[in-house]
Amino acid sequence: MSYKNSFAVYIDGINRTANAVMPLKWGDFLDERLDEIYLSLRRIKKAHFEPLTSVEIVLSNKQFFYSGKKSIEKAPEEKRTRYYLIANDDGEEMPFGSKLYNHDLYLIEATKYAECVTCDTQTITNDLGRNYTANAKPVEPEET
Repeated sequence: MSYKNSFAVYIDGINRTANAVMPLKWGDFLDERLDEIYLSLRRIKKAHFEPLTSVEIVLSNKQFFYSGKKSIEKAPEEKRTRYYLIANDDGEEMPFGSKLYNHDLYLIEATKYAECVTCDTQTITNDLGRNYTANAKPVEPEET
């Protein structure tokens, strides 16, 4: 039995999978940090990717069973789509004068876009000065 893991990269709606370098390096954090991905692209005709450009990454996983020389797909393909924004682009022309660029992109989860929304300060106040803990009772476990 073996597995085939692959991914597809769409930057601003354009498929850039053929230029992506394996492996894809990412961090899915379960704390207050935002998820991130380091993605390398090689030989792209675009010189620079703007910050906050949308990136869609489709992760797929197939499970195969080999019997002799044939491979049989054992389970349906699992796909998961993740959405990110470009936070940083380190691109350089390689080789010089070729107008082809190598990019090392730092992607951050799409929640980061909320920082770009301008709004007034928001505060929550207890307008009547109620003390909600004055009648608090300790919680006691119940046996079932």
